[in-house]
Amino acid sequence: MIRNYLLLAYRNIVRHKLFTAINLIGLAMSMSLCMMVILHVADFLSYDRFHPHGGRIYRLLTEMRNPEGKEFLLASSPLPLKDAIRGDSTLVEDAVNLYPALKGTARIGDRSLPLYGAFTTPSFFKVFGFRLAKGNETTALLQPNGIILSHEAAQRYFGNADAMGKTLEIDPLGAFQVTGVLEQRTDKSHIEFEAYAPAIAVPQLEKNKLLPEKTNSWNTVSEAYTYVLLQPAAGKAQLQSSLDRLAKTLFNDPKQGSISFPVQPLSHITPSWEETYNNIGSGQSWGKVFAEIGLGLIILISACFNYTNLSIARSLSRAKEVGIRKVAGASRFQVFGQYIMEAVIITFLALGLGYIMLTAAQHRNLFNANTGVVNELLQWKMLLAFVTFSVLTGLLAGTLPAWILSAFNPAEVLKRLPSHRVFGKMGLRRSLLVFQLALSLIITVFLFAFYRQFSYMADANKGYQPEGVLTIKLQGNPDHLVRQEVAALSGVEAVSGASYDFKKYLGSRLSVKSSVSKEPAAMDYYSADENFLDVMGLRLAAGQNFRAGQTGQLLINEKAAISLGFKDAASAAGQPVQVNDTVSATVAGVLKDFNYQHLGQPIRPMAIVANGGDYSLLQVKVKTADHDQFQRKVTAIWAKLYPGEPVQAEWLAEELYRNQKQGDSISFLGYISIMTVLIAVMGLLAMVIYSTALRKKEIGVRKVMGADVKSLVLLLSRGFLKMILIAGCIALPLGWLASNFFLNSFPYRINFGWGSVMACFLAVLAICLLAIASQTWRAASADPTDSLRND
Repeated sequence: MIRNYLLLAYRNIVRHKLFTAINLIGLAMSMSLCMMVILHVADFLSYDRFHPHGGRIYRLLTEMRNPEGKEFLLASSPLPLKDAIRGDSTLVEDAVNLYPALKGTARIGDRSLPLYGAFTTPSFFKVFGFRLAKGNETTALLQPNGIILSHEAAQRYFGNADAMGKTLEIDPLGAFQVTGVLEQRTDKSHIEFEAYAPAIAVPQLEKNKLLPEKTNSWNTVSEAYTYVLLQPAAGKAQLQSSLDRLAKTLFNDPKQGSISFPVQPLSHITPSWEETYNNIGSGQSWGKVFAEIGLGLIILISACFNYTNLSIARSLSRAKEVGIRKVAGASRFQVFGQYIMEAVIITFLALGLGYIMLTAAQHRNLFNANTGVVNELLQWKMLLAFVTFSVLTGLLAGTLPAWILSAFNPAEVLKRLPSHRVFGKMGLRRSLLVFQLALSLIITVFLFAFYRQFSYMADANKGYQPEGVLTIKLQGNPDHLVRQEVAALSGVEAVSGASYDFKKYLGSRLSVKSSVSKEPAAMDYYSADENFLDVMGLRLAAGQNFRAGQTGQLLINEKAAISLGFKDAASAAGQPVQVNDTVSATVAGVLKDFNYQHLGQPIRPMAIVANGGDYSLLQVKVKTADHDQFQRKVTAIWAKLYPGEPVQAEWLAEELYRNQKQGDSISFLGYISIMTVLIAVMGLLAMVIYSTALRKKEIGVRKVMGADVKSLVLLLSRGFLKMILIAGCIALPLGWLASNFFLNSFPYRINFGWGSVMACFLAVLAICLLAIASQTWRAASADPTDSLRND
């Protein structure tokens, strides 16, 4: 029986090549996307599943709420929190900090390479499932100048030589001796540091002014990541209750806002239910995961509608086949099985074609995929998942037509299908096509709004001038050598040191209090020098710039002046303030407000601090048309100063444009939009082809009776045009509502009105009309004698 099913399915597929191709291409396009979604979801769910005690590990977050009630949730927490919570031995079995201050330039002989690591304690190996390939887990983090390298870092620094006992000179922290090398892992984790050094070294580094003093500071919440391993009998609620009591004792003044420490299970970090700032490692939120799944399902359902629609449309021509098989003794179940078999075979063929499409899309980076992600298709678990997915897709696409075709004898099929109604006077086939077109219109409208919003954010005036600014990352090196060499190049207008560039969230914040404010105001802050305003093109609203060589001066923005209680910028300039309750400073000037972060964020109070150093990058203002030549000169200077260490330099305007425009997301979503419209248009095209074929003799009679080509085209197109207009009436208001709901989350947004919505509709309408006209014109222009010859 199975052999007969396969043979009948093969003959039917080969006999109807056009409809098979339409179904195959539509399903393959949608399945290629769904395969990528399945791979992404499987990848997200694989993070941090290798820790033996993973169910008892929790990360302690920091939730900051200002007096106005605005909340910020950080993945980090104060350094002293670990010891404070570890004191309750009935609740916490162990705790560990990850303090990512182990960074700089690692020098091995005459080679220099950047290093990014964290300070931690021996509890690291008790809490987590990381293991050493070389070294002793008990003692490797007890030697103050010891360091543990990841397998990849050990190979990068020492090649195939044994790294144990070798010395790394890390600027500016000093010399570290390798006491361990981690095992090479295939399992994924959000913890991805290259190296780990003993936390017992931190106090001495702070004393030597090589690290800022933060070990005992509860005010700095952005520096460390705290994890606890609960006792087997303890629970999340008990831990949260203990942390709430601790927070109340530390931060008990509601006028200054509040700080609390929410608890996050390790398994909820990637993917995460919470949107956190200052995260480490790779990861996604569940919202993004569900968005990917939703898009994949929408595209898949659209392609399945094509199959269902065409199968029902062709049911009239197959009614005789059903009748003959039933007369020959076939049961309804056997007929149903035959049509399901056809659908499953089509989806298996589509799976193979979808794999080819997925591989091609990966090479063009349309999915923004990891380079090895397609190879995961060859793992047996993935193969099993995709075979199951293919069968389910075949069932989804084939069940309805198989049920209808197998339910009745030929006379009933001929009588019932033309009058089968779903929505009012519209037949089932037309209802499916309208739904499909409406779906493609909604997605097109929404993605057009997405594209316009992020293009606007990329091109918007941010209040400063990033054009012609080259950002050079110092990678732990002192700034004065590079500054001196670069400043001597022709075309350089100014060079400034800075702690961050204008695109990152600043976890570090200042608490600033003025003589006229009742409570201190929280501010984001940068460290910079007196050239910063000239480099970035910032404008003063009042006061003056820093003076060279002086510390204890602040530049604040207009938002900060208001938050400090001053009525305007002029009244804030020159006023003394207290920083973090201990440091006296002066507001040298007030800057006009500017967007120092992503335009998706509102402008917040911020300060630029003159501290005479602590710069992680240089920013160079250049007046030259040949940016490439200038960057080559900077590369040559860096190679001379730091041979073997690659320069990291990028034009700020280009970096901001990429960051704001979300090019990868737009490319991916544009692919989705095109795919949705193409699948809908292919379904429409197939329906037009089939409809004109059924009306071939009618067209011949009308032409003999004197109808011209134009009137016949209008006659044949009228029903399809009506369906497109109905789809537009349904989809356009929904697309407009969805788009504006999305845009309302941005403080700076475009005006997305009905003109933009209609532009999307007209574009889709034009494509649909071309598809319809290509077939109706052909049918209307045919010689009527060909269609009437046999009658």
